[in-house]
Amino acid sequence: MITRRRRQQLYDLLMLVIGLIFVAPVLLALLNSLKSNAQIIASPLALPRPATTESYRFIFGGLHLARPMLNSLLMSLAVIGAMVTLGPMAAYGLNRRAMRSAPFWRAFLLLGLTIPFQAIMIPLVKLFLMVGLANTWWALWLHYVSWGLPLCIFIYSAFIVTVPVALEEAAAIDGCGPFRLFWRIIFPLLWPCTLTVIIFWGLWIWNDFIQAFVIMGPGRGQLAFVQMYAFMQDQYVKNWGHLFAGSVVLSLPITAVYVAMQRQVVKGLTAGAVK
Repeated sequence: MITRRRRQQLYDLLMLVIGLIFVAPVLLALLNSLKSNAQIIASPLALPRPATTESYRFIFGGLHLARPMLNSLLMSLAVIGAMVTLGPMAAYGLNRRAMRSAPFWRAFLLLGLTIPFQAIMIPLVKLFLMVGLANTWWALWLHYVSWGLPLCIFIYSAFIVTVPVALEEAAAIDGCGPFRLFWRIIFPLLWPCTLTVIIFWGLWIWNDFIQAFVIMGPGRGQLAFVQMYAFMQDQYVKNWGHLFAGSVVLSLPITAVYVAMQRQVVKGLTAGAVK
């Protein structure tokens, strides 16, 4: 019979093996990014001998990845700014205002969570063509905001229902108007949800490829991963070290942010789950 201590040791070993499976591709990319192309082809699993940073110099000097990375950062900030402005206001209205149409809007938002992007990407591109926004940053920004807003509203709604109504009534008695009441009293209480929205959608937009590629097209100012894809499609590209170095460079910033803030993400997602 397996003792409790032995069971725990087996569980820890299993978790270690699973962790190594997930980390192995990252380590492989990091190792190969420090090799020459000849070393990668000869032995992709071997250690770099000697290590070289030529691929990283090419990423910023030849591929010019710095500008697409800046584009991804600016797009992330623009979308997150809209999310943390519109999301909490919509969630507050749905949960605090006596609206007969509130059940309809909740069902409408829920429907937005169930439709995959692949089902609407062709009509969406045609719509942007009709209104003259095709292949523009405005189109991509509008899509990101409208696509992420339903989940953002549900995250804020789960927390808002736990905020005591008496707090709002006391502020109203003291002469606080609706706009000031929300931004000065309610919104600061939603900080765990706001931090979750910032990290969650920052990760999503930074790592996005298919939606940016479909809406912006391959020939305009690009986000980081679209630029990497265009580089990979070049028929003259034969250097795997450059591709591995690009993958490492694009993964490091957002990985560092997530590792530093992962506990806050969990707190924000579970905020409002229980009273």
